Amino acid sequence: MPAQEDHPMSGEEAAAAHTPFQRTVIGPVLVVWGFGYLLVDIIAYLLGRSVPGLNLLASVPLFALGVSQTLALHHLRARLRRQSPLLRWPPQAVALLLATAVQAAFDLYWLRWVSLTFIPEWQVWTLNINLQRLFTVGILYLWTFCLSLTLLWAMHVRGAAHAAAARAAAAEAAAARSEAAALRLQLNPHFMFNALNSISSLVLIDRKDEAEEMIMRLCEFLRGSLGTDPMADVPVAQEIEVIRAYLGIESARFGDNLHVSVQMDPAVAQVPVPNFILQPLVENAIKHGVARSRGASRVVVDVQADGGDLVLSVFNSTTCNAGGRSGEGRQGIGLHIIRQRLAIRFAERAALAVGPSNDGYRAEIRLPLDPMQPVPQL
Repeated sequence: MPAQEDHPMSGEEAAAAHTPFQRTVIGPVLVVWGFGYLLVDIIAYLLGRSVPGLNLLASVPLFALGVSQTLALHHLRARLRRQSPLLRWPPQAVALLLATAVQAAFDLYWLRWVSLTFIPEWQVWTLNINLQRLFTVGILYLWTFCLSLTLLWAMHVRGAAHAAAARAAAAEAAAARSEAAALRLQLNPHFMFNALNSISSLVLIDRKDEAEEMIMRLCEFLRGSLGTDPMADVPVAQEIEVIRAYLGIESARFGDNLHVSVQMDPAVAQVPVPNFILQPLVENAIKHGVARSRGASRVVVDVQADGGDLVLSVFNSTTCNAGGRSGEGRQGIGLHIIRQRLAIRFAERAALAVGPSNDGYRAEIRLPLDPMQPVPQL
């Protein structure tokens, strides 16, 4: 018997193993047994025992029995998979030997009956049932059973490996989706507090138009950041609108100390990008750059095509770490999630780079432009 796996089956694997007549199982068994009886027919013709095809036709009941017993052995192996080796191997070995004995005995006495009833010329060799012939036929059938079961076992191992890889990929994608959603739902409480406090201050000093404008921008930001699938692709233009709303709120809070510039090449406006991919970088630029600066600061968001890449960059004119250091709380998590999302979506074709530039700090995302197709205008 072929080697067995010791690990428990999942629900899907158990269901597949307990359905022996599914197409993926019966197909290889039909091939092995069919090819075996075809070889027997060819050998019988070469030995002058039978005309071509006659032995193959007479073997149809043997073929049906062999396939049925193989599937039964496969089903037994699946049922015993979770048992210890001591409780799993002996029953399978006994079942295999019993199936071999039944197949060999049926072969000998079936062909004997066929020769006595329909094909008298076969009596020369079918009536001679001795120990040597029984042993030879038994070995051939034992080999056929083992070959069939080994093939089914190999298919199961390969299928289980593919299923495990698929589950791991799905789990990783689900984790990334959950982290991205959590990042969006866990908006910086300081940002929300500061935004609402600024609105309140504008109302108190009777600058109602500015307060109303800030409320509208806050609504636009919340709608854009919370109202869509965190792992979906959106046009660059839509991503930029969310960033404009966010920076509009921060501009009202910092006043003349914050100068904002958002630039986008119109030619790439409808290129799809991962949703909410820029927000953590812009938020880091504000928190670790603008908020820590004693003077005026500048934040530049730029989206351009560069050869075969789409480049999305966030520049902060201060020298503070606008990228967020590893282990720096939510900012570090934000960068990790961005890299994870890029890896899942683009593998090694996309990257995030953060670090000091000549006159400030820059975070830059590069995405492959050619494979990306525009999405419909929203």
